[in-house]
Amino acid sequence: MPTADKKHGKPDVTIDDGEVSLDQLVAVALEERPVTLSSNDEWLSKLNRGRDILDRSLFAGKRIYGVSTSVGYSSGRSVGPEHSQEFAYQIIRQHGCGLGVPFTVPEGRAIVFARLVSLAKGFSAVRPSLLEALCGLLNHDVIPVMPSLGSVGASGDLTPLSYLAAVLCGEREAYHGGEMLPAGDALARAGLPVHTFVPKESLAIMNGTAVMTAIGALTAERFDRTLAACERACALAAEVLYGRSQAFHPTAHRLKHHPGQIAAAEAIRGALAGSRLTDSHKETGRIIQDPYSLRCAPHVIGAARDALDWARQVLQRELNSVNDNPIVDPEGEETIFAGNFYGGHIALTMDLLKTAGASVADLIDRQYALLVDSRLNVGLPETLVGYEGCGLKALQLTCSALAARAAQRAAPDTVLSRSTEVSNQDKVSMGLNAALNAAEITTLMQQVLATQMVALSNAAALRDETRLSPGGRRWLEIIRSASPVLTYDRRLDSDLQRLTEMIDQGQCDF
Repeated sequence: MPTADKKHGKPDVTIDDGEVSLDQLVAVALEERPVTLSSNDEWLSKLNRGRDILDRSLFAGKRIYGVSTSVGYSSGRSVGPEHSQEFAYQIIRQHGCGLGVPFTVPEGRAIVFARLVSLAKGFSAVRPSLLEALCGLLNHDVIPVMPSLGSVGASGDLTPLSYLAAVLCGEREAYHGGEMLPAGDALARAGLPVHTFVPKESLAIMNGTAVMTAIGALTAERFDRTLAACERACALAAEVLYGRSQAFHPTAHRLKHHPGQIAAAEAIRGALAGSRLTDSHKETGRIIQDPYSLRCAPHVIGAARDALDWARQVLQRELNSVNDNPIVDPEGEETIFAGNFYGGHIALTMDLLKTAGASVADLIDRQYALLVDSRLNVGLPETLVGYEGCGLKALQLTCSALAARAAQRAAPDTVLSRSTEVSNQDKVSMGLNAALNAAEITTLMQQVLATQMVALSNAAALRDETRLSPGGRRWLEIIRSASPVLTYDRRLDSDLQRLTEMIDQGQCDF
């Protein structure tokens, strides 16, 4: 077996048919953690039994979908033994029709890993050598160039995964050493052999939910980091607007019972510890309770946290599932034709994250509106700056435009099924589209939050910052390292980009 590249000094992720975590997927994708196959004899025997069952079935002349028959609506057509090897490659080549921006290298690593995990369960009749080849790609930095568009998420992510299969056999393109190269050249530079597919193996690579699962898992990680930064922003907004701390009282949220809401309230309350700005300025005539975008922030973010928790549970199950077709049972010695490649669960969780993300983006947009509203902002100028000029009026337009785009992107993909492939795939999941849109909405959340961070930083400069909580002061330092307080009107696009990247990388929480 190819050994893992030890140059990073990071512990290996060992693969067999056991449970793999989302954290391990993220580590392989973002930290380039090495991946090795288990040497467990029982597991290797299970893999070989599955392959042997398939080979014996073929020798006996049994009809096996995608192996001794064609695929999809054409599966009534037989593929003879003399053509089965050629057909394994035809399946790959006919799906080389993807479009769109290619997945990044970390996304590609996550996709390769997700496919490896599923095939290693031992129900896909693939040889250990195919799993070794997948490990080789990850450990030697050969990552397929995979277009992001072209999957309806029903017979798996066929089109993008065909690019993974193609790279294994030395076709199409791959990233290696920071370059995009012909796949054959990338394999040669890495010292990896071209994999020779036997019948069923190419279909096993393509006929699964690895792309939507990988993108969903990485999005869930980004979503979590973004919610943590949003909680920080809500705390600072409460300080700058002299908010009421009772809105975050633990008893109130404990009585509501939702774990995400309890956690969000605790995070905001913790960030406010030591503040001498909250609960001040209770002068007569001011409304006795804060507007909902402050008072109900734990409820909005908490609902998103609970949605994320469910999404992670589903992603964890899907990552560890056998999600191709046909399934070859090495214990029951039968070949099962079913639809485990269907991405409905991922589609629904991604649609939920989209809705939750758009709601949080709207919350942040409403808080920005409070900052510039003279009826409610307790004396802040509408420009949020201490000099004569336009200040941050235009930035609110950007904030609102981004929040509106997030709301538009939240339309559910699950209900957008299209009958395709001569009505064979007549009910499809659109799981990858949902995952891609959830990833975009997560970015939009971050961009909305970046505008609010600039607004809060400048508003805080107009208050007595010595009265801020220690957490608020530390957070302002983080913000101002990327976006100094305005002393004159200037462009802010670079500031916003830096802040967005910091949110995405988890640098805006502590």
